[in-house]
Amino acid sequence: MDKEVNTPQHIRPNFQNIPFWNPTKILDHEIGKHVHRMDLNECPYPPSPKVIEAMQNVADTLNRYPDGTCPELTPLIAERTGVPAGNITWGGGSTQLLTSIAEISVAPGQNLVAPNLVWKRFDGVFKIVDASVTSVPNNADGSIDVEALTNAIGNDTRLLVCVTPNNPTGMMLNEDEIRHVSENTPENVLLFMDEAYHEFAIHAGGPDALNILKDRKGPWVITRTFSKAYALAGVRLGYAICSSPDTVDAIRMVSSTFNLNGFAEAAAIAAWHDPEYTKFILDKNMEERDRIIAGLREMSYEPMQSVTNFVACDIGRPGMEIVKAMRERGIRIATVGGDDFVNYIRVSMGIPEDTDAFLRELKDVLGRLSTKTII
Repeated sequence: MDKEVNTPQHIRPNFQNIPFWNPTKILDHEIGKHVHRMDLNECPYPPSPKVIEAMQNVADTLNRYPDGTCPELTPLIAERTGVPAGNITWGGGSTQLLTSIAEISVAPGQNLVAPNLVWKRFDGVFKIVDASVTSVPNNADGSIDVEALTNAIGNDTRLLVCVTPNNPTGMMLNEDEIRHVSENTPENVLLFMDEAYHEFAIHAGGPDALNILKDRKGPWVITRTFSKAYALAGVRLGYAICSSPDTVDAIRMVSSTFNLNGFAEAAAIAAWHDPEYTKFILDKNMEERDRIIAGLREMSYEPMQSVTNFVACDIGRPGMEIVKAMRERGIRIATVGGDDFVNYIRVSMGIPEDTDAFLRELKDVLGRLSTKTII
Protein backbone atom coordinates (compact mmCIF):
# COMPACT_ATOMS: atom_id res chain seq x y z
CA MET A 1 0.00 0.00 0.00
CA ASP A 2 1.36 3.40 -0.94
CA LYS A 3 2.36 5.67 1.90
CA GLU A 4 -0.14 8.43 2.43
CA VAL A 5 1.19 11.87 1.54
CA ASN A 6 0.47 14.56 4.09
CA THR A 7 -0.79 17.57 2.14
CA PRO A 8 -0.26 20.86 4.02
CA GLN A 9 -3.54 22.69 3.46
CA HIS A 10 -2.15 26.07 4.58
CA ILE A 11 0.23 26.09 1.60
CA ARG A 12 -0.93 26.93 -1.91
CA PRO A 13 -1.12 23.85 -4.18
CA ASN A 14 1.74 25.00 -6.40
CA PHE A 15 4.06 24.98 -3.35
CA GLN A 16 2.90 21.74 -1.74
CA ASN A 17 5.15 18.69 -1.31
CA ILE A 18 8.07 20.23 -3.17
CA PRO A 19 11.34 19.42 -1.37
CA PHE A 20 14.06 22.02 -1.04
CA TRP A 21 17.17 21.40 -3.13
CA ASN A 22 20.40 22.85 -1.76
CA PRO A 23 23.05 22.93 -4.53
CA THR A 24 25.80 24.12 -2.17
CA LYS A 25 25.32 21.39 0.47
CA ILE A 26 28.54 19.77 1.64
CA LEU A 27 28.15 16.00 1.98
CA ASP A 28 29.49 14.17 5.02
CA HIS A 29 32.38 12.59 3.12
CA GLU A 30 33.43 16.03 1.81
CA ILE A 31 33.74 17.74 5.19
CA GLY A 32 37.32 18.76 5.91
CA LYS A 33 38.59 17.55 2.54
CA HIS A 34 39.72 19.35 -0.60
CA VAL A 35 36.85 19.35 -3.08
CA HIS A 36 37.06 20.37 -6.73
CA ARG A 37 33.90 22.49 -7.13
CA MET A 38 33.05 22.11 -10.79
CA ASP A 39 29.25 21.90 -10.60
CA LEU A 40 27.85 25.39 -10.06
CA ASN A 41 29.43 27.42 -12.88
CA GLU A 42 31.29 29.54 -10.37
CA CYS A 43 34.40 31.58 -11.09
CA PRO A 44 37.33 29.67 -9.55
CA TYR A 45 39.30 32.86 -8.93
CA PRO A 46 38.71 35.32 -6.08
CA PRO A 47 37.43 38.83 -6.78
CA SER A 48 39.87 41.44 -8.01
CA PRO A 49 42.09 42.90 -5.24
CA LYS A 50 40.48 46.25 -6.06
CA VAL A 51 37.07 44.74 -5.33
CA ILE A 52 38.21 43.35 -1.99
CA GLU A 53 39.63 46.75 -1.04
CA ALA A 54 36.40 48.48 -2.05
CA MET A 55 34.35 46.09 0.10
CA GLN A 56 36.64 46.68 3.06
CA ASN A 57 36.18 50.43 2.65
CA VAL A 58 32.39 50.20 3.05
CA ALA A 59 32.35 47.64 5.86
CA ASP A 60 31.77 50.34 8.46
CA THR A 61 28.53 51.40 6.73
CA LEU A 62 26.75 48.06 7.10
CA ASN A 63 24.62 49.32 9.95
CA ARG A 64 22.61 51.21 7.31
CA TYR A 65 20.32 49.87 4.59
CA PRO A 66 21.86 50.12 1.11
CA ASP A 67 20.17 51.97 -1.76
CA GLY A 68 18.81 49.15 -3.90
CA THR A 69 18.68 51.39 -6.97
CA CYS A 70 22.52 51.45 -7.08
CA PRO A 71 22.65 55.20 -7.81
CA GLU A 72 26.40 55.24 -8.57
CA LEU A 73 26.55 52.01 -10.54
CA THR A 74 23.42 52.48 -12.65
CA PRO A 75 24.83 55.45 -14.64
CA LEU A 76 27.89 53.33 -15.51
CA ILE A 77 25.68 50.60 -16.96
CA ALA A 78 23.57 53.20 -18.76
CA GLU A 79 26.62 54.86 -20.33
CA ARG A 80 28.03 51.59 -21.67
CA THR A 81 24.74 50.15 -22.92
CA GLY A 82 23.12 53.34 -24.20
CA VAL A 83 19.98 52.55 -22.19
CA PRO A 84 18.47 55.28 -19.96
CA ALA A 85 19.24 54.87 -16.28
CA GLY A 86 15.52 54.75 -15.55
CA ASN A 87 15.30 51.51 -17.54
CA ILE A 88 17.72 49.62 -15.29
CA THR A 89 16.96 47.86 -12.02
CA TRP A 90 18.71 45.48 -9.64
CA GLY A 91 18.22 42.19 -7.85
CA GLY A 92 19.96 39.76 -5.52
CA GLY A 93 21.69 38.08 -8.43
CA SER A 94 19.82 37.59 -11.66
CA THR A 95 18.12 34.66 -9.89
CA GLN A 96 15.86 37.01 -7.94
CA LEU A 97 15.04 38.90 -11.11
CA LEU A 98 13.87 35.73 -12.90
CA THR A 99 11.08 35.38 -10.36
CA SER A 100 10.20 39.08 -10.37
CA ILE A 101 9.90 39.17 -14.16
CA ALA A 102 7.57 36.17 -14.17
CA GLU A 103 5.50 37.64 -11.33
CA ILE A 104 4.86 40.95 -13.10
CA SER A 105 3.77 39.35 -16.35
CA VAL A 106 2.06 36.01 -15.67
CA ALA A 107 -0.99 35.53 -13.44
CA PRO A 108 -1.85 32.04 -12.09
CA GLY A 109 -3.02 29.86 -14.95
CA GLN A 110 -1.79 32.15 -17.69
CA ASN A 111 0.63 30.88 -20.28
CA LEU A 112 4.36 31.32 -20.67
CA VAL A 113 6.59 29.73 -23.29
CA ALA A 114 10.13 28.52 -22.62
CA PRO A 115 12.68 26.06 -23.98
CA ASN A 116 12.47 22.64 -22.38
CA LEU A 117 16.17 22.51 -21.59
CA VAL A 118 17.06 25.52 -19.43
CA TRP A 119 18.49 26.08 -15.95
CA LYS A 120 16.44 24.06 -13.44
CA ARG A 121 15.71 27.18 -11.38
CA PHE A 122 13.31 28.29 -14.10
CA ASP A 123 11.07 25.34 -13.23
CA GLY A 124 10.86 26.68 -9.68
CA VAL A 125 10.02 30.15 -10.96
CA PHE A 126 7.23 28.76 -13.11
CA LYS A 127 5.78 26.96 -10.08
CA ILE A 128 5.92 30.12 -7.99
CA VAL A 129 3.72 32.05 -10.41
CA ASP A 130 1.54 28.95 -10.99
CA ALA A 131 1.80 29.42 -14.75
CA SER A 132 0.55 27.26 -17.57
CA VAL A 133 3.87 26.38 -19.17
CA THR A 134 4.49 25.46 -22.78
CA SER A 135 7.87 23.73 -22.86
CA VAL A 136 9.36 23.72 -26.33
CA PRO A 137 11.76 20.85 -27.15
CA ASN A 138 15.33 21.86 -27.90
CA ASN A 139 17.03 20.84 -31.11
CA ALA A 140 18.70 17.44 -31.13
CA ASP A 141 22.08 19.05 -30.38
CA GLY A 142 20.66 20.88 -27.36
CA SER A 143 20.44 24.32 -28.96
CA ILE A 144 17.27 26.39 -28.69
CA ASP A 145 14.82 25.97 -31.56
CA VAL A 146 13.86 29.62 -31.96
CA GLU A 147 11.28 28.99 -34.68
CA ALA A 148 9.47 26.38 -32.59
CA LEU A 149 9.73 28.70 -29.60
CA THR A 150 7.92 31.60 -31.25
CA ASN A 151 5.47 29.27 -33.00
CA ALA A 152 4.37 28.03 -29.57
CA ILE A 153 3.09 31.47 -28.54
CA GLY A 154 -0.69 31.42 -28.12
CA ASN A 155 -3.48 33.87 -27.42
CA ASP A 156 -3.00 33.54 -23.65
CA THR A 157 0.80 33.75 -23.67
CA ARG A 158 2.09 36.57 -21.48
CA LEU A 159 5.82 35.79 -21.31
CA LEU A 160 8.40 34.28 -23.65
CA VAL A 161 11.59 33.06 -21.99
CA CYS A 162 14.77 32.81 -24.04
CA VAL A 163 18.36 32.34 -22.85
CA THR A 164 21.68 33.08 -24.53
CA PRO A 165 24.11 31.55 -23.83
CA ASN A 166 21.93 28.80 -22.38
CA ASN A 167 22.57 26.92 -19.18
CA PRO A 168 23.06 23.91 -19.16
CA THR A 169 24.24 23.62 -22.78
CA GLY A 170 26.59 26.61 -22.95
CA MET A 171 25.37 27.37 -26.48
CA MET A 172 24.60 30.91 -27.60
CA LEU A 173 22.14 32.17 -30.18
CA ASN A 174 23.49 33.86 -33.27
CA GLU A 175 22.36 37.29 -34.42
CA ASP A 176 19.73 35.94 -36.82
CA GLU A 177 18.23 33.72 -34.11
CA ILE A 178 17.98 36.57 -31.61
CA ARG A 179 16.43 38.77 -34.27
CA HIS A 180 13.91 36.04 -35.12
CA VAL A 181 12.80 35.83 -31.49
CA SER A 182 12.56 39.61 -31.21
CA GLU A 183 10.60 40.09 -34.42
CA ASN A 184 8.26 37.12 -33.97
CA THR A 185 7.24 37.69 -30.38
CA PRO A 186 3.94 39.63 -30.41
CA GLU A 187 3.87 43.13 -28.97
CA ASN A 188 1.51 42.05 -26.17
CA VAL A 189 4.00 39.44 -24.91
CA LEU A 190 6.93 40.30 -22.66
CA LEU A 191 10.15 38.96 -24.20
CA PHE A 192 12.58 37.93 -21.48
CA MET A 193 16.18 37.28 -22.58
CA ASP A 194 18.43 35.93 -19.82
CA GLU A 195 22.10 36.75 -20.46
CA ALA A 196 23.80 35.60 -17.26
CA TYR A 197 26.78 34.51 -19.41
CA HIS A 198 26.79 37.65 -21.57
CA GLU A 199 30.48 38.45 -21.08
CA PHE A 200 31.50 34.94 -22.14
CA ALA A 201 29.47 35.23 -25.34
CA ILE A 202 31.07 38.55 -26.22
CA HIS A 203 34.52 37.13 -25.43
CA ALA A 204 33.78 34.30 -27.88
CA GLY A 205 32.78 36.77 -30.61
CA GLY A 206 29.02 36.38 -30.15
CA PRO A 207 26.31 39.01 -30.64
CA ASP A 208 25.04 41.46 -28.04
CA ALA A 209 21.32 40.73 -27.68
CA LEU A 210 20.68 44.22 -26.34
CA ASN A 211 21.64 45.82 -29.66
CA ILE A 212 18.95 43.73 -31.34
CA LEU A 213 16.18 44.03 -28.75
CA LYS A 214 16.51 47.80 -28.68
CA ASP A 215 14.69 47.85 -32.06
CA ARG A 216 11.80 45.72 -30.81
CA LYS A 217 8.37 47.43 -30.66
CA GLY A 218 6.97 45.20 -27.94
CA PRO A 219 8.18 45.01 -24.30
CA TRP A 220 11.41 43.25 -23.42
CA VAL A 221 13.80 42.72 -20.53
CA ILE A 222 17.37 41.41 -20.43
CA THR A 223 19.02 40.12 -17.27
CA ARG A 224 22.75 40.07 -16.61
CA THR A 225 24.85 39.40 -13.52
CA PHE A 226 28.08 40.16 -11.70
CA SER A 227 28.27 36.57 -10.43
CA LYS A 228 30.19 34.95 -13.26
CA ALA A 229 32.75 37.00 -15.21
CA TYR A 230 33.26 39.43 -12.32
CA ALA A 231 33.80 36.71 -9.67
CA LEU A 232 31.07 38.08 -7.39
CA ALA A 233 28.66 35.15 -6.98
CA GLY A 234 28.77 35.55 -3.20
CA VAL A 235 27.81 39.21 -3.37
CA ARG A 236 24.55 38.39 -5.21
CA LEU A 237 24.08 41.24 -7.66
CA GLY A 238 22.26 41.09 -10.99
CA TYR A 239 20.54 43.67 -13.11
CA ALA A 240 17.67 43.95 -15.53
CA ILE A 241 17.75 46.21 -18.59
CA CYS A 242 14.16 46.96 -19.53
CA SER A 243 12.34 48.44 -22.49
CA SER A 244 10.53 50.96 -20.28
CA PRO A 245 10.54 52.50 -16.79
CA ASP A 246 7.11 50.92 -16.24
CA THR A 247 8.72 47.49 -16.30
CA VAL A 248 11.36 48.69 -13.86
CA ASP A 249 8.72 49.99 -11.46
CA ALA A 250 6.81 46.71 -11.61
CA ILE A 251 9.94 44.64 -10.90
CA ARG A 252 10.79 46.88 -7.96
CA MET A 253 7.26 46.50 -6.59
CA VAL A 254 7.56 42.72 -6.30
CA SER A 255 11.15 42.81 -5.00
CA SER A 256 12.06 43.32 -1.37
CA THR A 257 12.55 46.97 -0.40
CA PHE A 258 16.04 46.17 0.84
CA ASN A 259 16.95 43.41 -1.60
CA LEU A 260 20.68 44.10 -1.97
CA ASN A 261 23.49 43.70 0.55
CA GLY A 262 25.67 46.57 1.65
CA PHE A 263 28.76 45.36 -0.20
CA ALA A 264 27.11 44.88 -3.58
CA GLU A 265 27.32 48.28 -5.25
CA ALA A 266 30.85 49.10 -4.06
CA ALA A 267 32.10 45.67 -5.16
CA ALA A 268 30.47 45.91 -8.59
CA ILE A 269 31.76 49.43 -9.24
CA ALA A 270 35.30 48.30 -8.46
CA ALA A 271 34.92 45.25 -10.70
CA TRP A 272 33.47 47.39 -13.49
CA HIS A 273 36.53 49.64 -13.34
CA ASP A 274 38.97 46.70 -13.45
CA PRO A 275 38.46 45.31 -17.00
CA GLU A 276 41.94 43.80 -17.01
CA TYR A 277 40.94 41.42 -14.24
CA THR A 278 37.71 40.47 -16.00
CA LYS A 279 39.72 39.73 -19.14
CA PHE A 280 42.07 37.59 -17.05
CA ILE A 281 39.08 35.55 -15.84
CA LEU A 282 37.66 35.16 -19.35
CA ASP A 283 41.03 34.24 -20.86
CA LYS A 284 41.81 31.65 -18.18
CA ASN A 285 38.32 30.24 -18.50
CA MET A 286 38.80 29.78 -22.24
CA GLU A 287 42.11 27.99 -21.69
CA GLU A 288 40.59 25.46 -19.29
CA ARG A 289 37.47 25.04 -21.44
CA ASP A 290 39.66 24.21 -24.43
CA ARG A 291 41.62 21.70 -22.32
CA ILE A 292 38.47 19.95 -21.12
CA ILE A 293 36.98 19.82 -24.61
CA ALA A 294 40.24 18.39 -25.97
CA GLY A 295 40.42 15.87 -23.13
CA LEU A 296 36.87 14.67 -23.70
CA ARG A 297 37.57 14.31 -27.41
CA GLU A 298 40.65 12.23 -26.64
CA MET A 299 38.26 9.88 -24.80
CA SER A 300 36.16 9.76 -28.03
CA TYR A 301 33.35 11.99 -26.75
CA GLU A 302 32.01 15.12 -28.47
CA PRO A 303 31.08 17.95 -26.08
CA MET A 304 28.43 20.56 -26.82
CA GLN A 305 29.70 23.79 -28.38
CA SER A 306 29.89 25.84 -25.19
CA VAL A 307 31.14 29.42 -25.07
CA THR A 308 30.63 29.71 -21.31
CA ASN A 309 32.41 28.63 -18.12
CA PHE A 310 31.03 25.09 -18.33
CA VAL A 311 30.92 22.24 -20.81
CA ALA A 312 28.23 19.58 -21.30
CA CYS A 313 28.88 16.24 -22.93
CA ASP A 314 27.09 13.01 -23.84
CA ILE A 315 28.99 10.38 -21.91
CA GLY A 316 27.08 7.37 -23.22
CA ARG A 317 25.53 6.29 -19.92
CA PRO A 318 23.33 7.89 -17.23
CA GLY A 319 24.93 11.17 -16.23
CA MET A 320 23.86 10.85 -12.58
CA GLU A 321 25.88 7.64 -12.35
CA ILE A 322 29.00 9.56 -13.36
CA VAL A 323 28.18 12.50 -11.07
CA LYS A 324 27.89 10.26 -8.01
CA ALA A 325 31.09 8.37 -8.79
CA MET A 326 33.04 11.58 -9.35
CA ARG A 327 31.70 13.17 -6.17
CA GLU A 328 32.98 10.20 -4.18
CA ARG A 329 36.40 11.17 -5.52
CA GLY A 330 36.09 14.79 -4.42
CA ILE A 331 35.09 16.21 -7.80
CA ARG A 332 31.70 17.87 -8.00
CA ILE A 333 30.14 17.97 -11.45
CA ALA A 334 26.49 18.06 -12.55
CA THR A 335 23.96 16.56 -14.90
CA VAL A 336 22.29 18.45 -17.74
CA GLY A 337 18.66 17.44 -17.16
CA GLY A 338 15.82 16.80 -19.55
CA ASP A 339 14.55 13.41 -20.66
CA ASP A 340 16.49 13.59 -23.91
CA PHE A 341 19.80 14.41 -22.20
CA VAL A 342 20.01 11.92 -19.32
CA ASN A 343 23.36 10.64 -20.57
CA TYR A 344 24.99 14.06 -20.36
CA ILE A 345 27.24 15.51 -17.68
CA ARG A 346 28.12 19.17 -17.17
CA VAL A 347 31.43 20.38 -15.77
CA SER A 348 32.33 23.94 -14.74
CA MET A 349 35.71 25.40 -15.50
CA GLY A 350 38.17 25.61 -12.65
CA ILE A 351 41.87 26.27 -12.27
CA PRO A 352 44.39 24.00 -14.07
CA GLU A 353 44.62 21.50 -11.20
CA ASP A 354 40.82 21.11 -11.30
CA THR A 355 40.99 20.29 -15.01
CA ASP A 356 43.77 17.78 -14.38
CA ALA A 357 41.78 16.06 -11.64
CA PHE A 358 38.56 16.00 -13.65
CA LEU A 359 40.08 14.44 -16.76
CA ARG A 360 42.17 11.94 -14.79
CA GLU A 361 39.33 10.74 -12.57
CA LEU A 362 36.70 10.74 -15.30
CA LYS A 363 38.84 8.46 -17.44
CA ASP A 364 39.30 6.10 -14.51
CA VAL A 365 35.61 6.17 -13.53
CA LEU A 366 34.51 5.39 -17.07
CA GLY A 367 37.00 2.55 -17.26
CA ARG A 368 35.74 1.02 -14.04
CA LEU A 369 32.12 1.51 -15.04
CA SER A 370 32.74 -0.45 -18.21
CA THR A 371 33.63 -3.42 -16.00
CA LYS A 372 30.96 -2.61 -13.38
CA THR A 373 33.46 -2.08 -10.57
CA ILE A 374 33.22 1.50 -9.33
CA ILE A 375 35.36 2.25 -6.28
